[in-house]
Amino acid sequence: MTGAAVLAGLWLAAASMPAGPQQPMAAQPQAGAGPEIVLPPRVGVEGGQPLRLTLAEAIRLTLEQNNDVVIARLEVDAARQDIRAAEGVFDPRVLPAFSFQRTVSANTSAIGGAVNGRLEQDALVGGLGMEGRTPWAGGRFTVDFSSSRLKTSNQFARLNPQFPSAFGASYVQPLFRGRTIDSERREILLARRAADLTDRQLAQLLMDQLTLVEQAYWDLVFAAENLDIQTTALRQAMSQVASNERQVTEGTLAPIDVIEAQTQAATFRQTVASAQQALTEAENRLKSLMLASRESPEWSRPIVPSEVADRPGLALPLDEAVMLALARRPELSALDTVRAQNEVDREFFSDQTRPQFDVVGAYTLSGLAGASLQSTGSPIGGSSSDAALLARLNELSARAGLDELPTPPPTGNSVPEFLLGSYGDSLSNLFSRRYPTALVQLQMELPIGNSTARANLARTRIAGAQIARQRQQLEQAIEAQVRNSLQAVQSSQQRLDAASSARRNALEQYESERRRFESGLSTVFLVLQRQTSLVTAQARELRARADLNQAVSLFERAVGGTLERHGVRVGSSIARSGDRSMSEGHAARQDSLYVGGSGSVVRGVSR
Repeated sequence: MTGAAVLAGLWLAAASMPAGPQQPMAAQPQAGAGPEIVLPPRVGVEGGQPLRLTLAEAIRLTLEQNNDVVIARLEVDAARQDIRAAEGVFDPRVLPAFSFQRTVSANTSAIGGAVNGRLEQDALVGGLGMEGRTPWAGGRFTVDFSSSRLKTSNQFARLNPQFPSAFGASYVQPLFRGRTIDSERREILLARRAADLTDRQLAQLLMDQLTLVEQAYWDLVFAAENLDIQTTALRQAMSQVASNERQVTEGTLAPIDVIEAQTQAATFRQTVASAQQALTEAENRLKSLMLASRESPEWSRPIVPSEVADRPGLALPLDEAVMLALARRPELSALDTVRAQNEVDREFFSDQTRPQFDVVGAYTLSGLAGASLQSTGSPIGGSSSDAALLARLNELSARAGLDELPTPPPTGNSVPEFLLGSYGDSLSNLFSRRYPTALVQLQMELPIGNSTARANLARTRIAGAQIARQRQQLEQAIEAQVRNSLQAVQSSQQRLDAASSARRNALEQYESERRRFESGLSTVFLVLQRQTSLVTAQARELRARADLNQAVSLFERAVGGTLERHGVRVGSSIARSGDRSMSEGHAARQDSLYVGGSGSVVRGVSR
């Protein structure tokens, strides 16, 4: 009777323990065989409906809410704005200018035209200019138009008021230095390369974050299932304690058997407490990765992983895995972008070592018109007193029998008809090209030594050699990661196979010990020990299964297949043709997540 009673309790305990991976259970009071186990509430976890979460849903929440991902996407947006800012150097600049100036000056010169020693002038000036650069060949242009209205008290002015106007255009074309590249175009090229670099860095960060999420998800799967196993074992141990206590009361068992059962229950209480702590830590780790802040509604909800199927193993040869990694790792693409930036600097500083020859062409038109004034005389000649003097001389010549003196020609005080008029006549004279000016000039700068440019060029060549070495070092590190991760997959699979075998063996050992106890060849202590070994084997199998899934995730990260595995596309990048799918039977169509800039993550279909 004693053996049968004990055996019944132990058999009930073993039968209620899951032999393999089961659906995880929330940390709630357990029901079933044995007394109910009420677990203490977990810190920071409020009661309510648990959040059932698949790995794909965890990935989506990470892409949408992870702070590191959002910051990296904002960096992409900032890099795009840097390009716009750099290209703004080619935006033409319009330069309007308007002014009014009144000048009163003292003038005592006989030819100064002053009245009572005072000369006054009012000038109303307006102009509109435009200057800019061309995006090709380094040219610079200037276009300028100006006009004014001048009014003066100068008594010798022939036009008052007068309306001078001018239009000019000039273009500067570098022939050597600055023709293929200059500082402005260099900044544009560097900004574009920097934008490419942020795309690569975003892809790298996404791969890292999604890998961390996968690791955390499988840790949570293990923690939830392990808590379920430990809680079930504790419930059955408590049932065994109650059964032994009844039998001691009935006199069919010794008191020491109760102590043994109580020791077993105390041990399971420790493992349950540790398992509950591990579950809380794993859950918080996953929440920190996939939620934006502690105000998120999911922050205080318990999470129940709903995807516990094993990831398929990857049967890739090492050489092919290394080729995939070298073709798809964003770190290498980022280093290629850094090398492209170095090539831009090398081109620029090589150009700076050349002499500067610029051809300058300029063409200017002038116009003038105004209101004509009645001449009051000239300080040089032609006044009314001169005419009276000439008349007196001719009179005296006639008395003396001499010929009269001829009247001298005009002194040029008259104004041409086309200069008479208003502001419109000035513009008409301007565009009639009556007064053009043309200029062609060659400007040269011949630096002696040019040490700064040569030193900068040498520095970029040194940086290029460093980048080449960094690529070799990075390729070596990537291959080492591929080797290690592939070995981890193989070793994890072997550990899982061994753990599964150990769990089956532990179950057989327990059943054997039960039969021995039934035959009177064993003790309660040995049966309880086999029960403990069975629970330990089950937990190790769960850990090995989680380790395998994590190892597969790390291998996909090593070969650069994490984004493809989850259907994530960064920017407008498309997976390279010829890339082997990370899983057999890869569908022609799959749901994809598009990530670019700070816009929301959208779901699409990649074909």
